[in-house]
Amino acid sequence: MSISERLYIRWLPDEASEPTSTLVLTAPNKQFVDIRLIKPSSPSEPYTTLDWGIGGRSVGTPGHGEWIHDIDSRTEEPEADAGDTFPHPTLPDVSLERGRMRHPESGEIREYEEAWKHIDIDPDPADGLHEGKRVSVFLEMDDEGAEGGRRRGMISRVGQFCQGIVRDGKDVSVQRWAWTDGEDWSKVAQIGDATMACEATWKEHLKEGDQVRHDGFTWTVKSVKVW
Repeated sequence: MSISERLYIRWLPDEASEPTSTLVLTAPNKQFVDIRLIKPSSPSEPYTTLDWGIGGRSVGTPGHGEWIHDIDSRTEEPEADAGDTFPHPTLPDVSLERGRMRHPESGEIREYEEAWKHIDIDPDPADGLHEGKRVSVFLEMDDEGAEGGRRRGMISRVGQFCQGIVRDGKDVSVQRWAWTDGEDWSKVAQIGDATMACEATWKEHLKEGDQVRHDGFTWTVKSVKVW
């Protein structure tokens, strides 16, 4: 399991940049939620624009990542992406990923490089559900609507962060939550109207196979680890 923050993306041969706040939360079963929010003009302003949201599964090896997109904010027909990964030559706890994927603006398949920083997983605070222990929980929702429409969702909580994504037909919603020292869980971002069962990951004792009802939809617990 892991918390990964992207430091930059570089579409070769262009210069590296980081226009987003990108966080990937991966559960022990390799399911993940990857949320990429466009940075506002000022740090005090809220996030209002989603660059990319993905919920899926990692099926690669330590040196070659491959990520299956089960939910993708950019398309209703997701594609997998893959890249080679290796340690950064000078920065500790940073890995480089290089590969080829579709450019969001041109639509072309281009070579890219991304730098990812490993974030330490914090234990639950003293007044938390699992006091002093680290927690990872992954939930999934798949609902066939009365008129044949499909609503899918994924939530990943790893330590001090929780993210969720829901696709309902063409509509996509994402959430990001975070715990900060001396405070409580707070919603960092909400884009789209869908509600999600994120709070269950720190308010309820969950085990694999449990079902959580939230706002008329059922979320199934796919993975739990407390250590």
